[in-house]
Amino acid sequence: MGGAYLGSLAIAGLALAAFGHGVHGTTFGLQLTARWSYLFFILAYVGGPLATLFGPGFQRLARRGRELGLAFASAHLTHLCLVVWLYYISPKPPIPQSAALYFGIAAVLTYLLALFSISSLLAKLPASLWWGLRTLGMDYIALAFLRDFLGASAFSGSFLHFLAYLPFVATGLAAALIRIAAYTKKARRKWARPAPAPAPATGGSSITDH
Repeated sequence: MGGAYLGSLAIAGLALAAFGHGVHGTTFGLQLTARWSYLFFILAYVGGPLATLFGPGFQRLARRGRELGLAFASAHLTHLCLVVWLYYISPKPPIPQSAALYFGIAAVLTYLLALFSISSLLAKLPASLWWGLRTLGMDYIALAFLRDFLGASAFSGSFLHFLAYLPFVATGLAAALIRIAAYTKKARRKWARPAPAPAPATGGSSITDH
């Protein structure tokens, strides 16, 4: 967590030092810090599904899901600080209100999941509720990243500018396919599970015997 956070601070600092603390430099810092935090998120996102699909070789990554998720939340703090700064210095809102709401929900889910990684708080949640929060929250955050990478800025520059976005778009799409495949495999296992055998007869009678 500390390394992820310090790394994002260093990236933001270098971006602002090179391009200034105005809109251009802040926007560049936002792009770089988003990609830095995405590296931790995507590993947390696909670790469990990869273990489901391909077995023990990915168990170590799956077991690190909590730590990688917290590293993502830590690194993303710098990104959110730059978002606040961009709103402060921009003469008008830098993105449409609908997009701001969409990404705001993703930010809330990020730190809600981080909050419930605390064992004492997690123990107060029913297991089914935590599963739903974790699954839907991670999928929503993944879609928010993919929406950002597929946004108009990816196609508004040069071909080299587009190529800079391409690895992140490809990674996001591949991660979505991996998650879907893992969900499908789990569902098949569940439906293929044999029904429990009936209890052996005891020889005595009951009211249902008549």
